[in-house]
Amino acid sequence: MKFIELIQNQDYNSILSHLTEDVEFNLQTVGEAKGKTSGIALLKKQAEYLKEEIKDVKVFRKFEDEKHLVIEYDILLNNTFDLPLVVILVKAGNKYSALRTYHSVYPITEGHVFRASLFTELIELTEPTEVVNYFEGITIGSTEDTMKTLSFEDNVYFREPAGWRWNHKTEKGLKEHFNHFFADGGVPLKFHNYILDKDQGTFAGEYTCDVWGSATFKPQAGISIYDINKETGKITGIRVYDNVDPSYT
Repeated sequence: MKFIELIQNQDYNSILSHLTEDVEFNLQTVGEAKGKTSGIALLKKQAEYLKEEIKDVKVFRKFEDEKHLVIEYDILLNNTFDLPLVVILVKAGNKYSALRTYHSVYPITEGHVFRASLFTELIELTEPTEVVNYFEGITIGSTEDTMKTLSFEDNVYFREPAGWRWNHKTEKGLKEHFNHFFADGGVPLKFHNYILDKDQGTFAGEYTCDVWGSATFKPQAGISIYDINKETGKITGIRVYDNVDPSYT
């Protein structure tokens, strides 16, 4: 489904044709709804939110597993900033029963908007191995352990939620980034759902963040995506989509 492209064209019926009658929507900033009737109003709100902002839309990556389809967009804004946006679609036969979007609002507003956690049930991540190791590293705030999971031979990068202007590369650059990231301690994320495309070697984990170092704050939703070298298992790229702000207490 070409979600953002159809939103741009205000072709809501085409979007709804891919969805089940009781579809659940949860769209960054614009809200949530259940069912097609309520969904139309939400899709119109999404179009209104973005209509004066978008200059160009490109699909960065698509991947899937048995239960989900994920579409990552790179959206060029009229203010010349980029807006990374990801769509999560939950499969139900030949349609989708849920549609969630994640993106930072910083490229549009240069600020943050609170978004509460979307889930209550927790899961334990057991795969892929180096991604699990990565999360163990960031949980305890260890730059050394985190760096061990990265594939520098593949020019690994870490792109922050606010876009490619905040993209960290090279061993030196990533070390500086994680040292800053962990300056006040680790970031123990709580996971609720994941998507693993073993053919492409891409993992996505939907999480809640409510602790960062010594700070505790209102639970906030996010997702991070990891490309993996299928031979070594090491991480080759990290892309984060959230609006997490520790000031929401």
